[in-house]
Amino acid sequence: MELSKDFKSALRHFVYYYTNGTLPYVINDSELLKDIDYREDLKDEASLVEQVFAIFANNIKMDESGKVLNLTHSMKRASQWIRFVCRKENDTYQVDPEFEDWEVELH
Repeated sequence: MELSKDFKSALRHFVYYYTNGTLPYVINDSELLKDIDYREDLKDEASLVEQVFAIFANNIKMDESGKVLNLTHSMKRASQWIRFVCRKENDTYQVDPEFEDWEVELH
C-alpha cells in the first residue's frame, strides 16, 4: 500500500509550516505558540523534533481513499508538544487533553 497523495500533501505542508516558522498561523490557535521561537529552541534537539513528527503522524485520520480528514487537528496536537517542550521557566502550560500513549509512540 502506498501513502495517498493527500497524506503526502498534508505531510509536506506540515513540514513547510514547521520549518519556516508559520505553524502558529495554520492551527487555528494564535496563542499556543505565541512568542515561542521553536525553530531556534529545537534546532539541536533532534529527539524532540522526532516526537513532533510522530505526534503529527499518529494523529492523522484518513478515509478509505486516503483523504486526510483532520490536518489542522494533527498539526495542533504536534504544536501542543512544541509548546510544552519549549516552555520557559515558571511557565505552567500543560497539554489539554494530555497525550495518550498511542499519540507519542515512535514507530
